[in-house]
Amino acid sequence: MNPRRWWWRLVAGVLVFAGLDVVFVVVDFEPDPLRLGFVVALVVATWSLLLDALADPGPSWTVEAVHPARPPGQDARTARYLSLLESHLTARTPDGTLQDRLGTLADLVLRQRHGVGRGDPAAPALMGPELTAVLASPPRRLSRPEIARCVQRIEEL
Repeated sequence: MNPRRWWWRLVAGVLVFAGLDVVFVVVDFEPDPLRLGFVVALVVATWSLLLDALADPGPSWTVEAVHPARPPGQDARTARYLSLLESHLTARTPDGTLQDRLGTLADLVLRQRHGVGRGDPAAPALMGPELTAVLASPPRRLSRPEIARCVQRIEEL
């Protein structure tokens, strides 16, 4: 708060007090100076608080930098896959999420490139024995080389 504003408000309060005192004396009303001073001080303080609260602070020249949750150049889908791989490799107990995702990707590629689904009898021959075994096995922790070979095989379909 600017000290000059407080001086102007103090001067305004004194002028209002003096003006009210003169008006009350002219109309033959004898106010108590102490009570009138308290009322004027209360009104000036309330008015000052109201002006300070409603004053427009102006534009803020500070800019908050927004940091992306993923490195530059990486799209959201890649970030989700990376998160899935990291959670699979660091989880206490393996779940079937990674195997389900690999199966979904394999099914998508098989349908797009060969017109067959994973349930088709021709799919195991196209996918190869390792990918077929990984997708058919119960949920287990896959090693990094296994994951890399499965992804490479899906890309080669």
